[in-house]
Amino acid sequence: MQRNAVWGVLICGLSLTLFGVWFSFIAVPIPVQAQSDLSDAEYEGADECGSCHRNVVREHGETLHALALQEVGRDDSIILGDFEQGEEERTVQFPEEDAPRAFTADDIAYVIGAGRYAQRYVFEIERRQYAVFPAEWDTVAQTWRRIELDTEWPGPGYDFLQNCAGCHTTGLEIDRERWVDDGVWCEACHGPASLHIEVARDAGRRPSDEDIAEIHGAIVVSPDAQICAQCHSRGTDPESGRMFPMGYRPGTDLLHDSLFVLAEEDDPVAFWATGHARQNNMQFNEWFNSAHASALDTLKASNRAEAECLTCHSGDFTFTSRVLEAYDEEVLTGVPPELPTLDTAQFGITCTVCHSGHPDDDVEFNLADEPYALCTACHQSTPLFDTLHHPVKEMFEGQTIIDSVEGIPAVHHAEEGGPTCTTCHMSRVMAGLTELANHTWNPVLPEDIEGEAPPASCEACHTDLTTDDLVSLVRDTQQSVTGRLSLARARASAVSFAESDAEAAARYAQVVAALDFIQGDGSQGVHNYAYADALLDQAEGLLSELSVPGASLAPTEAPAPTATPANPESITVALEREARTGVRPITIAILGTFGVVVLAGGAYIFRPRRRRTQDGEE
Repeated sequence: MQRNAVWGVLICGLSLTLFGVWFSFIAVPIPVQAQSDLSDAEYEGADECGSCHRNVVREHGETLHALALQEVGRDDSIILGDFEQGEEERTVQFPEEDAPRAFTADDIAYVIGAGRYAQRYVFEIERRQYAVFPAEWDTVAQTWRRIELDTEWPGPGYDFLQNCAGCHTTGLEIDRERWVDDGVWCEACHGPASLHIEVARDAGRRPSDEDIAEIHGAIVVSPDAQICAQCHSRGTDPESGRMFPMGYRPGTDLLHDSLFVLAEEDDPVAFWATGHARQNNMQFNEWFNSAHASALDTLKASNRAEAECLTCHSGDFTFTSRVLEAYDEEVLTGVPPELPTLDTAQFGITCTVCHSGHPDDDVEFNLADEPYALCTACHQSTPLFDTLHHPVKEMFEGQTIIDSVEGIPAVHHAEEGGPTCTTCHMSRVMAGLTELANHTWNPVLPEDIEGEAPPASCEACHTDLTTDDLVSLVRDTQQSVTGRLSLARARASAVSFAESDAEAAARYAQVVAALDFIQGDGSQGVHNYAYADALLDQAEGLLSELSVPGASLAPTEAPAPTATPANPESITVALEREARTGVRPITIAILGTFGVVVLAGGAYIFRPRRRRTQDGEE
């Protein structure tokens, strides 16, 4: 019995060891730069960063991030509110004052926000105790607006430290009621810099490549969307109930269950029924459930994945490519990082793919490029595939795809100053008190408008049409195109001709190219109905010339374009969205293996045993 127990323990121990080895390979990410252990690093402040990165810090000082919180001091010009109006909205009962009165500029200790949409103001109740005033200045409407955060002022809902400081300061120590920098500065995104500064100083003025690598590894440089999510999301710190993750540091796991839990998708306070954010600062919540977030997962699940696909499917590939450009321009020195591979890439299309981390005077909102160029950099066909792969740009611009049909630009594209990708796919939705660009990239479709919902994206321009009109327009367009596409696919599958018949082969190739193009665009005709219609007309005519009957074939029930694969090698894989911090398929497989080994060990220990008689017989 003892020997059996020993064997059982050995089997279980071996399984645990194997599990630990496997888990170490799948659970530890491979960053853009090899990171040191930064858990003991401390916040030093933007002034320290500026001692080496002078230009970057100076330019950052003019951004909305840096101006997220400003101390008034002697400069009250940062206060944009007009105190000649709004006396009723500004009236509060100050502590230790006899009667209510309207607060004035003299009562303001801090300004929240640079005033892109609004400004809020902070009152210092006593040393290190601050309350947000219950009225904000709407910089767009140029009027005061009452904000109700609690039943009375200054109640807990107006407590600046508990409700606002996590996203409007850098290096916050909430228990000590202090912070390092007003506003969002370097260490908010790159993590505490004490070790980085220490290593840089030790390296001196002539650092070796090894020194430079150590300097880079002592600070966080990552395209991880969780860095932005620490402020651009809605959720709860499960321990404290605060709306921001107090214990988060860049480079760590924001979405650990003990640190921060995102608002549920079915929460009517956080989301509209259409899936769009209903509150401010929910860009990460929307992104997390989008196809952009899962772009790398989708690629890795494909049996046609190639390294070149990372250009559009991997945020860290894009990020590292930009870092390598800095090395080429000698902005950075030392040994450059290697581009991620299919095995080492970690992130889908994260924030930094579209947004530059540092300010750029030439581009609004710190975008890496003009919006249309950003979208179409990936949403266009690629020569990596034999078939047309996501040819959205070609469809929208009406580029000629087959010689027998001249390209027709979409009505929206042809109109000077007309709608582009972001007009519909990032339509502005009321979030809190402000209309913000949605980051689901899903238009608010007319047919989804039920109960409390934002206006359909189409309504911003098509003011002459009712919601019912718009529903009919979109539905009829998509049903017509998908029905005809399905029928043409069925007819094309029946084509048969001799390999030597070059003319028939050329016609058939045009049919396939036209149908692949319409299907690959993915809009079911909405992006450019006139061109899709012309291509379908030509495909149907060519199929008739190839003697393919059509009258006896009825279209199937309007499938989505991606539901009818162009050929056996072009298959769209539908994936159920998974949180990166949750259980992945590989983890399930490993846990299953571990469980089987443990059960085998247990079965061996506790198996039924045959008793022996006194004569030694069993």
